[in-house]
Amino acid sequence: MGCKCHRSLIRWGKTKAGTVRWRCSKCGLTRIRQRHGFRHHLLSQYLVEGKTTKQLSADLGVHPNTIRNRLQRYFSQPPPSKKLSLPTSPCWLVTDATHFKRWGCLFVTKATGVNEPLAVSFHDKESFESTVKHLEPLKRLSVTGYTTDGRRGLVLGHQHLFPQAEHQRCLVHIQMKVQTLLTQRPKLLAGQELLALSSKLNQIKFTKEAHIWWLIFCRWQAYHQKTLNERSYLGKSWWYTHRNLRRAWKHVENAADSLFVFLEYPNSVSHTNHLEGLFGQRKPALARHRGLSRKKVANALLWTFYFLKKKA
Repeated sequence: MGCKCHRSLIRWGKTKAGTVRWRCSKCGLTRIRQRHGFRHHLLSQYLVEGKTTKQLSADLGVHPNTIRNRLQRYFSQPPPSKKLSLPTSPCWLVTDATHFKRWGCLFVTKATGVNEPLAVSFHDKESFESTVKHLEPLKRLSVTGYTTDGRRGLVLGHQHLFPQAEHQRCLVHIQMKVQTLLTQRPKLLAGQELLALSSKLNQIKFTKEAHIWWLIFCRWQAYHQKTLNERSYLGKSWWYTHRNLRRAWKHVENAADSLFVFLEYPNSVSHTNHLEGLFGQRKPALARHRGLSRKKVANALLWTFYFLKKKA
């Protein structure tokens, strides 16, 4: 701590709060000692370690309202931009997004072999425009392929910036979608067989196993085609009798071209589980941020990932 006069400061009493005051003997400027990194330390304890304002006030010896006011002020601005050490060799990206009710959508992109996220951003919704804006800092990367949950906006955004890259659908999302549509105990034989077949997707590690799996799926489709096409009528209106079974079948069939792309690339992944884990840690933390505006919620999430990057 010093002054513009380049003179050493001398003690000059205390402030009303009891903090030691320092004074320059030449210009008479007074100031107090600032604790560098205090803001980051306070935010890290609140966001990452999960301490409450009462715990922080007890640790620091200040009133809880002081902690709340400081946190509110810090949440009003995003974390400082950090220079990314982008991979120089061809990489495989994994991108996913999670929604926070009506607040917006958090995008996270990682690369296989890199611990910290390459891009984290908060947008109004999950769309093509938001995906392109999120991936814009990574457009110079050499991307072999990418893994997503299959949402149209995510896929189109990657195709726009990385037209030569391959797309891999997250097999866990496909499995969970099929289970959601069929439930864990389907009544129909066709549903039971499709549920059992989808549960084996994540066990496939070799190309031969993928060919066998797809052959079984095609045989299942041919055998139960009559059930899949069965209709119910009411007057002039009609609908498919087993709609959820048909949706589950179509969900797998529409992802056929991107089911087993990961088998051809050694640095690829077939799921987005590690990103889902990050989302699972962030969402419960919002219970401590109730009452914050959308902007402050977004900044709180960005600050959380900022500290995770520093630890990585």
